Amino acid sequence: MKSQAQSFQETGIYTLAYPTALREAVEQAEKSWRAFLVLPQEAKSLFAYSNGGAGFGYELKQGEGVAGDRKENFDLTVAGVDSLKGIIASTDDRVTATFLENAVTVLELLRPSVIKFAEDVEVEFGLQGFVDEVKAGDIGYFVRFIHYFGDRQLGDETATAHVDQSGFTFHLFESASGLQCLPYDKSGWVDMPVSAGETVIIPAMQMQRRDPRFRALAHRVVATKETQTDGRTSAVCFIQLQRTPRYDKDVGGRLQEKEPGFNYDMPAEEFNTMFK
Repeated sequence: MKSQAQSFQETGIYTLAYPTALREAVEQAEKSWRAFLVLPQEAKSLFAYSNGGAGFGYELKQGEGVAGDRKENFDLTVAGVDSLKGIIASTDDRVTATFLENAVTVLELLRPSVIKFAEDVEVEFGLQGFVDEVKAGDIGYFVRFIHYFGDRQLGDETATAHVDQSGFTFHLFESASGLQCLPYDKSGWVDMPVSAGETVIIPAMQMQRRDPRFRALAHRVVATKETQTDGRTSAVCFIQLQRTPRYDKDVGGRLQEKEPGFNYDMPAEEFNTMFK
């Protein structure tokens, strides 16, 4: 029987039984995220996104065209918590304060699962120093809470097919079905197994840069009967690899605009030119 680490390398899917405390924390945070979403836009905009080394805050994206992002999201890192608390203190905003408290709890409870995954991969593949690299970046782990807007046609790409820029991604919550991935043989889109009982971890661009045995997995979200009108919510956690070069969008371009699976068979020498 294949180990989960082997599955991660061969299929891009590492399935993790959800620790009860973590799942409960994610559900509580998602509930408070929904409460935040109904605040007036001016209240949400007080927490405008900052990328000053931490990457945290609220974004509203109203992109156009096939690959345009149409969503709102809130990113949270440990490094950004104090700044967000300062804004909350000046507004007496209990809705956002509750959301922040719940999101921080998710970050705190997530770390053991992140480290367990890293340990499994390091041992299985002799990936020397991987655990230490993952631990070194824990202040920059960031959870992203997402609201994808509705007003879609059945089967539309709510989230355009893409690969992630970071090292690997935890898919923590999906309010409905529609999350799909493209297998490495490009045989067709298949549903990803995210549920209340288990979550999945997928490789991203930095992971492929660190070791070409791992290929960033293309994924997307499509509109279903349940979500085409009212939209959906999601929660993910991106884990950056602090000692591995990062994807350079100025060189490689926007990942949502690339052919799904572009990286699957790309020689390492060519792939590595997209990083800095």
